[in-house]
Amino acid sequence: GGVLNPEAAAEANQRDDTATRAFSSTTIKSSDGKCLFINPQAGDFRENLIPVQLQDCDGSEGEQWDIITKGKHIDQQGAMLAVSTVTQGCLNFDPRRAAGDQVILFSCGGRADGEGQVTNSQEFTFKDGENSLQLSPISNTGTCLVPAGAKLGSAGCTGDASQLFKLG
Repeated sequence: GGVLNPEAAAEANQRDDTATRAFSSTTIKSSDGKCLFINPQAGDFRENLIPVQLQDCDGSEGEQWDIITKGKHIDQQGAMLAVSTVTQGCLNFDPRRAAGDQVILFSCGGRADGEGQVTNSQEFTFKDGENSLQLSPISNTGTCLVPAGAKLGSAGCTGDASQLFKLG
């Protein structure tokens, strides 16, 4: 990671207090019970480009996520943002990045400086009331995030239980 600049990080990752949160400070667990986890110090000076990892759940703040279904960075019905409770950055899928490094935390709205509005690489399919789901980015229909060792990878959605994640 880079040397953190707290002012730049705060500007890039502002909490959306107008957002509708289906879940607050919840865990996202893979089918084998590992938690999605971020280390805020693993990114750049704005707390962007943080790798999203899988680890044994330990209750740390890096495992806490807000599931947002309405707000300034989401414009799709039937979609959600997964926002790190600790950094306020969004789960982001970028297939242009190298395999094993496509799932990162990035400023919600998709601009590093925090000025972005909406990017569909951060919107994932979601149905209200759902707590077991595939993490399927709106930007890549038919693609699901899947466990790949200690990281998340991507594969074609099959409906297989190994592609399901549990909220809470």
